[in-house]
Amino acid sequence: MAVKILGAVCIIAACTAMGFRQSFKLNLRYKELQELKKILCLLAGEIRFGGGTLEETFRTVAARSGSPFEDFFCFLSEEMKERTGVRLSELWDRAVRERLSASHLTEEDLDILLRMGNDLGCLDRETGLSTLTLASEQLEDARKDLYGELPKKMRLYNCLGILAGVFITILLI
Repeated sequence: MAVKILGAVCIIAACTAMGFRQSFKLNLRYKELQELKKILCLLAGEIRFGGGTLEETFRTVAARSGSPFEDFFCFLSEEMKERTGVRLSELWDRAVRERLSASHLTEEDLDILLRMGNDLGCLDRETGLSTLTLASEQLEDARKDLYGELPKKMRLYNCLGILAGVFITILLI
């Protein structure tokens, strides 16, 4: 009997932990969207007033941003420094897919970044700034939508984890 109780407790604890993990991941996505908005403002400011190359701009932004975006912009800066002849849009695409795949951003968030990267380096300064503004607005809309849903979804994930554990325990008993 003690083994059954111990098994039930383990199942409930594991399912509860899974629910809380999903809730935590959702909260991390919100924080990453906030950080990304800050980074896009920094990037726009550096392009507008910095006057440096994109390589220098990416290095500056990398120094002022947190994980995973620091690694993303360092990668871009280093690749541009090597001058391999690859277009910025291709570098950006590769960096988003390789360096931000472990982030908590959704595919829609990453698609916004990919579209922004396609237009960033090949146009004049004003068009690049407009592209940054558009991407920033789209990511801000996603952040606001998530903010409205965040408490409800977090509570839902937490409750579903607990209830799934109880349900599985009842099925096994």
